Amino acid sequence: MATVESVVVDTNVFIYLVRGSSAKAAMYAPQIEGKRMILSFATVAELWRGAATKNYGDASRKRLAADIDVAIVVPPNDELTKRWGELTASARAKGHALGQPAQIHDAWVAATAQLYDLPILTDDSDFAGFPGLTLLAAV
Repeated sequence: MATVESVVVDTNVFIYLVRGSSAKAAMYAPQIEGKRMILSFATVAELWRGAATKNYGDASRKRLAADIDVAIVVPPNDELTKRWGELTASARAKGHALGQPAQIHDAWVAATAQLYDLPILTDDSDFAGFPGLTLLAAV
């Protein structure tokens, strides 16, 4: 039996994939085919913030909840919070974008990927060049 791989999916790519109609969805879909989609709790928070900002109605909120349910959501825990602290301190010291306050959610995504040794599917350049991260490119 083949092993199913997992991929941490960043917020923007998740949105492309669940909407399914864009050219970007077609680019990223092959990278998750047959794999478990992993979301950081921070990604889920960003998704719900977007729903609140756009004043989603009940139907749209239910659809978002169903889309999120397709993935495995990694909640915060002691190991993850320690990894995040180490990652952001290191990023700040290196002058990397993941150490900037504006990238707090991306830092949680990166810490999740590092902790569980998983690649990140993203179109966000803020992850690039950070040690210990494997980034998947669009096909």
